[in-house]
Amino acid sequence: MKTKPTKVKGIPFEFSDCTLIIPPISLGAMEQLQDRFVGTKEDPTDPKYIGTVVDTVHAALKRNYPDMTREEVADLIDLENMQEVVACAMDVAGLKRKAFEAGQGGDHD
Repeated sequence: MKTKPTKVKGIPFEFSDCTLIIPPISLGAMEQLQDRFVGTKEDPTDPKYIGTVVDTVHAALKRNYPDMTREEVADLIDLENMQEVVACAMDVAGLKRKAFEAGQGGDHD
């Protein structure tokens, strides 16, 4: 699958029908979402957790795909890829991206 050009470096992630570059979430978006991370259990059946995951990934992807809607992002994420997608968005030190760029790839391949 062809990857679309982007503005912000990130990790190429292959979803079921496309490959998108997931950059780390911006500090501004993290600041807006930080209260939702506190006390959130990683329970995929908890609506608060699901909403936080979708909003986090949406905030990250909007950096490269400004026209992408929250609904489109929600449709890309599923129980199988959820943790890896969030790990890409929360790649604070850029370690996953640097490993990918060095040819080590990622866990999502």
